[in-house]
Formats: sequence, structure tokens, C-alpha cells
Amino acid sequence: MPGKRVYLLMVALVATMFVIVACTEEVIPTQEPVEFHPTAAAEIDRPDSSGDSAPAEEAPAATGGDADAGKNAFVSCSSCHSTGDNTVVGPGLQGIYERAASRTSLSADEYIEESIRYPGAFVVDSFPAVMPSFSYFSDEDVDNMIAYLKTLE
Repeated sequence: MPGKRVYLLMVALVATMFVIVACTEEVIPTQEPVEFHPTAAAEIDRPDSSGDSAPAEEAPAATGGDADAGKNAFVSCSSCHSTGDNTVVGPGLQGIYERAASRTSLSADEYIEESIRYPGAFVVDSFPAVMPSFSYFSDEDVDNMIAYLKTLE
């Protein structure tokens, strides 16, 4: 009988060691945070840029837009961005329209559109450059999203 207890104790000890080893995990950083160093939009390498396209300064700023439709489109963003000032994965977007106007020489509309279509163009300090591109959004979708972001005061 004592041999059976020793055997069960050894099995329990080995099982416990496997659990301990399996639960210890080394945290490996996946990417160093990228510092925010705004650059002019004309200097950004865009996938669709070519010599035939109009210069960025001639592009019309977003006008109008449907904030309700933009709120519906924001669903694809809400897993990473809050509508408040708290951080999820990316920064909170409360007051983004006001902040966007002071980030670069671009207008707030142009800055936000650039950030949606080419998120690597402007990266906020202490946040990794992990936002996917939403370059497939139509101009109307972007205008609607900007109209919605304007409401997040």
C-alpha cells in the first residue's frame, strides 16, 4: 500500500510540474512603440499614388456626411477605439476632430481621412502602428465617419 501512495504522489507531482511549466509564459514584446512625428501627407508613400493623380493640396476637404451612417460604420473601429478618452488598443477618439486640426498642416478632415485610409501616416506616441488600412472605404463612407467623429466632443 505505501508503494501505491508514493506512486500516486509522484504522478500528482509530475502533473503539477506540467501545469506550472505550461502556465509560465515569457512575455515577448511584439513591436516597439512608434513615436509620433507628423509628416506632410504629400510625402507618404500610398499604394494608389501615381504621377497622374492630383496633388494632395488640390483634393477637396470632406464636406457634410451623415453622422448616423458614420456611427454605423464606426462599429468596425469600436473593438480598438473607444468613443471616450480611454484607451482600448488605440487611443480614445473623444475630441479627435479638435485635436486633428492641430496635428499637422492638414485640415482636420484631411488628417482624419489620411488616418483612416493610411493609418501608418500618423502614429500617436506610445501606440504601435497596428491599425489596418481602411482604404476600401468609399469617399461617402469616409465623409460619414468624419461627420460622426465630429460629434465626439
